Amino acid sequence: MKPNLVVLTDFSRAAERARVYAAVLAAAIDAELHLVHVFLPLPIATEYGQVLPVLDTEYVPDTTRSLQQVARALPVPATAEVLEADWPGAIEEALAKYRPVLVVAGLTAASNWLSEWLSNRAQPLAHQTGYPLLLVPEHLPDAALRLPRRLALAVEDRPFVLVPQARAVAPLLDALAPDAVAVTVLTRDESIRGWAGLHAAQTCGLMATMPGCGLHKVVGEEPAPGLLHAVADLEADWLALLDIGHGLLHKLFSGSVIDQVLRRTPVPVLLLAATQPTPSPAPLRP
Repeated sequence: MKPNLVVLTDFSRAAERARVYAAVLAAAIDAELHLVHVFLPLPIATEYGQVLPVLDTEYVPDTTRSLQQVARALPVPATAEVLEADWPGAIEEALAKYRPVLVVAGLTAASNWLSEWLSNRAQPLAHQTGYPLLLVPEHLPDAALRLPRRLALAVEDRPFVLVPQARAVAPLLDALAPDAVAVTVLTRDESIRGWAGLHAAQTCGLMATMPGCGLHKVVGEEPAPGLLHAVADLEADWLALLDIGHGLLHKLFSGSVIDQVLRRTPVPVLLLAATQPTPSPAPLRP
């Protein structure tokens, strides 16, 4: 059975970049693409309560035909469908149907959390579903529409474990075989550290060559700028970030490294759901 890539798509420039990039990946591993567009009309508040707007009955069939035309133009086998459901339900349906090795979506440039929520609603999916999510920037140049040669995996200096669904991307990465480098950002007082994060990266099961990956340290910078500088220094094609999730309130009041990186990234970002192991309790003294 061929592996599947699910591409969450619409007719934006970011979605176009995601489709083209996903086709490059699919061609390399003989995978099938499945273009999925989610449509659900939002109710309108009136003095009589919530009501649905009058819909153009041709929207869904017209959109389906347009997406099918886009799918036929891709250089790899591809399907296209419009799912009429709420966003969580549609995503659950698509994942259950295709069991993809990777979910791909476009990344629209956004300046704040509200525009991110409106334009990039796929962003939380790695944490919510566990599936690996590749976000492709809308301004990714044509020259970057190629297979990744180097992957930078951002780690903190502490253990982590990828959730089982996140490791679904391992066969794809094994086939693409990019060089892998663990990257960590440390304060000057922490500059000799980083080895706990490296060990976790080497044993996380992301790809077969991870046990041999090295560690690239960035010292004395804030985490997000430090990671982006590491991408430039290493000439990395992908940046992989661990999505452990901190909730909406954390993002509103303190932001997150993921959000800050996504606003400025020049390369596709692979979000991987992970957990932090609970430390074992200290043995009781006799």
